[in-house]
Amino acid sequence: MPDVRLPDLGDVEDVTVVQWLKREGDAVDVGEELLEVETSKAVFAVEAEAAGRLSRILCSKGDVVHAGDRLAELE
Repeated sequence: MPDVRLPDLGDVEDVTVVQWLKREGDAVDVGEELLEVETSKAVFAVEAEAAGRLSRILCSKGDVVHAGDRLAELE
């Protein structure tokens, strides 16, 4: 199963999960927005790097995550 990971956002060390745009069980395509995260300056969408079905979400709204952290799993 491929993992959904937070990409490197440059100087930003950690971000807060704002909301998931997809739910467990939803099909996703490459480039589709999965969730929104917030830095001290902006809100960014995290996109799927692989197609599949969102099988498990590993973080929730309000969680602080870092570049490279596993956010979800795709089947």
